[in-house]
Amino acid sequence: MLKTSGKISKKFPENSQFRIMNSKNQQLRIWAGLGTLYLVWGSTYLAIRFVVENVPSMFASGMRNVLAGTTLLLWAIFSKNFKRPDSKFLWVNAIAGTLMLAIGNGLLSIAAKWVPSGFSSLFFAISPILLVIIFWFDGEKPRRNVLIGAALGVIGVIILMSLKNVALKGGEGMFFWGVLLLFIAILGWDLGVFIVKKANINNYPTSQIAAAQMIPGGIVTLVVSGLLGEWNHVDLANVPVNAYLWFAYLYIVGSIVGFSVFSWLSKVAPPTQVATYTYVNPLVALMLGWLLGGEQLNPLMLVAALFIISAVILITLRNQKSTELKSKQIKFE
Repeated sequence: MLKTSGKISKKFPENSQFRIMNSKNQQLRIWAGLGTLYLVWGSTYLAIRFVVENVPSMFASGMRNVLAGTTLLLWAIFSKNFKRPDSKFLWVNAIAGTLMLAIGNGLLSIAAKWVPSGFSSLFFAISPILLVIIFWFDGEKPRRNVLIGAALGVIGVIILMSLKNVALKGGEGMFFWGVLLLFIAILGWDLGVFIVKKANINNYPTSQIAAAQMIPGGIVTLVVSGLLGEWNHVDLANVPVNAYLWFAYLYIVGSIVGFSVFSWLSKVAPPTQVATYTYVNPLVALMLGWLLGGEQLNPLMLVAALFIISAVILITLRNQKSTELKSKQIKFE
């Protein structure tokens, strides 16, 4: 019989059975969190498509980021971990937010008019590959398995680009330009990640970092929206209810809930386990686009998915094993 000190609470017996049960419960919570993240962030591509069918693209993207950023800023201010930002923190995150959200999410929203959500999610999955190239130019030579992953990703992209008749109805003539916008969006996102990582300013709460990127990024997006003349086409009184519901989904579930779950997982789960969202999300987006959006599930697209997701696994696992999440960078799709 195990003897315990009188100082040890009987409510929490110090035995292996209790520790095993506690560990199992924690793993269940982690997998529930991952499942939520897969579904939430995997569904944002289709939600964006449904919103931009009725609301100007850049306007919708800018409003979403300003609202979500303001909510997260209030969250950070009223939390005990809020840290007074210095000028470097503000301008670095403002630049990163402009690149990641005004260029990244903004151009993704425009492309969503012509490019199927499943295709977009799969194409966006090459982001880690471009990031490897960016850091390579900066002098960080990738290892062999990362280069193999990059090569697989390139093959997957070539297969994707060979697909025909996958554009959304009415967007056939703009499909190529939509894909080009997606590529620029990915490049903008990765440059934003690169800038933040090089600046090494992650000793702030994750909600504060996200807000510092989303608010300026959203404001720049709204300014660009005005310059493009989108404001003249905003008629909120005639926007259908389902578009408002999808916008609310993106704002509340996609940004706030997705951020909260990712932030919690980053603290309690192994980095390699958290990183699985980068290659599960495209599969979720493909299936949802097919089931709910009436999008084609081309066999060649599945082959491309195999190459791209294999590439992301090789690159992500390599990078995550070498660091315990050095950067608290948050990805909002």
